[in-house]
Amino acid sequence: MINRYDLKREYLRKWDDKYFTTFKFLDVLQKTFYSNNAAREALVELCGDEYVQRMTFDSYLYKKLASGNRWEDAKMAINTISSLVRCNIMGRKWKHLLKKILSHGYSLSTQ
Repeated sequence: MINRYDLKREYLRKWDDKYFTTFKFLDVLQKTFYSNNAAREALVELCGDEYVQRMTFDSYLYKKLASGNRWEDAKMAINTISSLVRCNIMGRKWKHLLKKILSHGYSLSTQ
């Protein structure tokens, strides 16, 4: 006998098959860019790129990953890695500087 679970599972299977790559890509983005503050800064930096904005808009508009220019995709991948490295390095430098300031007894508040 077909029950509610079977109907739901059948519906979800079609949905999962249709949008699997999109959900997987979004999962990778979330795990990459929402893991720490440096990664979030890298995401903000990347969102300023016109190609990233166009690919994001097209993907949202058509409800599937937009197919782009392979050369631009390669540049976007290199920019992504560069941003992650740069922001992580900057994050460490800021953390080191903040520790140094606080160890000398300086206050960050303005009085």
